[in-house]
Amino acid sequence: MIPRLFILVMLSAVFFPLLSCKGKSSPIPKTDAQVFNSYWFKGQAEISNYELSQARYGATHNGETVLVFVTEDFSKSKQVKMDEPHKYKSDAVKVLKLNTNKEFVTGIYKYSMMSSVFMPLDHTEAPHSLKLTASVHDWCGQTFMQANWKGNRYEIQQFSYFEQDGDKKFALPRGWLEDEVWTLIRVAPETLPIGEVKMIASAFYLRLTHTENKVYNAITALAKKEDHFTYSITYSDIKRKLEIDFESTFPYKILGWTETYGDNEITTGKLLKTMMSDYWLHNHTQDETLRDSLNLGH
Repeated sequence: MIPRLFILVMLSAVFFPLLSCKGKSSPIPKTDAQVFNSYWFKGQAEISNYELSQARYGATHNGETVLVFVTEDFSKSKQVKMDEPHKYKSDAVKVLKLNTNKEFVTGIYKYSMMSSVFMPLDHTEAPHSLKLTASVHDWCGQTFMQANWKGNRYEIQQFSYFEQDGDKKFALPRGWLEDEVWTLIRVAPETLPIGEVKMIASAFYLRLTHTENKVYNAITALAKKEDHFTYSITYSDIKRKLEIDFESTFPYKILGWTETYGDNEITTGKLLKTMMSDYWLHNHTQDETLRDSLNLGH
């Protein structure tokens, strides 16, 4: 019979190294709920305009990106914004929605791109975004992709005027959405995945490069740089790296980003202006002056 002490020693030899493989604790503290709510639940959205330098067709094109963060009530079953959440409280979940709007011109024609990510605020109960939609429009045509979190996987619908990309329906096993990382920075940056992870690349990148929509191996890291943090995602299989700079303290505003891929093609975004606004109430002609507050083009 094997001595009990020997068994305990062997178990220790197995489990202690496993425990030591856990990542280091995050340098970012958990945000106090009252502080979080006082910023995100005052009936306004955070709107930020960024100077965009977009790599496309072997050149760099000027443009702008607008990030709109706002909280809203979301249906867990239908995965849409709820009209009357007070009537269906058991189905309602609070999310932070991010609408990313990107525009740039290539020669004579313009690209218009938009994505929406819906991340539950209770990140411990729902660690992944419930839904992602993304569309790309240019003078050639349109593409659209939707990912819904169901049963521990993402169910994908993909439509495109390109034969190679659409029309398709398929499922992807559990993995992080690159597009949800931006929202995770705002909801719970201390939980950002660090190290070797499974990642579904940006919907914009996938469509612009006609890259296969699947789960990729990636290496992620978080670095403190003077007055801000930089979160990086590096994909070896598709030779791509994304670096997102954000504030070192709450509300962890996105300051800019650098995306490198292909033959050293580099896309960057740099924060210009931010404002809090209930913009959905400012839809009259006289409200156009508010665009000047964000340095937005007309």
